[in-house]
Amino acid sequence: MRKETQNKFPIARCANPSCNCTILYSENPKDKSNVTVRIAEPSYKGPTYLCPRCKTMLAVIEKPKVAEGYVAVPIIQYTT
Repeated sequence: MRKETQNKFPIARCANPSCNCTILYSENPKDKSNVTVRIAEPSYKGPTYLCPRCKTMLAVIEKPKVAEGYVAVPIIQYTT
């Protein structure tokens, strides 16, 4: 495992406070600001990852990348 992650930077850790195991690596350390990890609810449908140490199912949420000079505006649905 060490050879695979030798030239990579840890960008995400397990969301379980007692574990804190590194789960995601990247070649670009700036990717750390684009990834959020939290404990997945049973109804979560997005990408998940199983922590190898504590066996907690984690939801991996990537923030959308926006080209320089543009601003990302979230879409909000109003119900009346």
